[in-house]
Amino acid sequence: MNYQIIPLALLKYEGEKGVMTFLTDYGKPIVRPFVLWYIRGAEKNIIVDTAIEMKDYKNYHPDFKNLPMDQIMSFEEALGSVGLTPEKVDIVIQTHLHFDHCYNTCKCVNAKVIVQEDELKFAYSAGPFQGVYRKELFEGLRLEVVKGDRELFEGIELIHVPGHSLGGQAVSIQTKNGKAIISGFCSIKENFYPKKTHPMAGHPVVLPGIMVDAVKAYESILKIKEKADIILALHDPELLEIKSIP
Repeated sequence: MNYQIIPLALLKYEGEKGVMTFLTDYGKPIVRPFVLWYIRGAEKNIIVDTAIEMKDYKNYHPDFKNLPMDQIMSFEEALGSVGLTPEKVDIVIQTHLHFDHCYNTCKCVNAKVIVQEDELKFAYSAGPFQGVYRKELFEGLRLEVVKGDRELFEGIELIHVPGHSLGGQAVSIQTKNGKAIISGFCSIKENFYPKKTHPMAGHPVVLPGIMVDAVKAYESILKIKEKADIILALHDPELLEIKSIP
């Protein structure tokens, strides 16, 4: 079974590259897209994450109001471009529960939402990381809680990738060009294939700029790099140019 992956960016903004690459490239700008993914060819209407629109990001915290952002399209427009409405989504695979990845999930009123057990538990008691979690974004959803790696459908697998968050999950999708893996944690391609390294940032990969556990984050990057033929990092700028995989 081969599938096609359609990345759908709702917004982009130019931010600090060091947020993506721990201890490297601070002060350098990078364009970060905020993306949801449609899996074409499945028996169900499946999306990965639901992203966030510009107005919602700017209103999330007072410090965000003046961020240099550009709206690309609304959540409804993104789904409409692949023939869906929020009501027609059957399954949302939630990579993690940071606000910018699940802000629109509540609109998918008929969907089953798949989330890792560790992520859900941490989201309710995130301590110093609670600013990126907001309970009203995932309370009341039709949650299917999973634990660890598992096959969802033939050719679609969930891969537990803790580190950036406690219970992140990557999504492995079989395509005609090989196994494409949506990374499951906030990253760019350089986390996996760094142009340069720092002795404290990880080698031969670079840790994500935001993480709760450096060792697990390092192991998760290596795990994805070993398994994937194609790596789709959640915030890589190249996603703004990619219409589909393959």
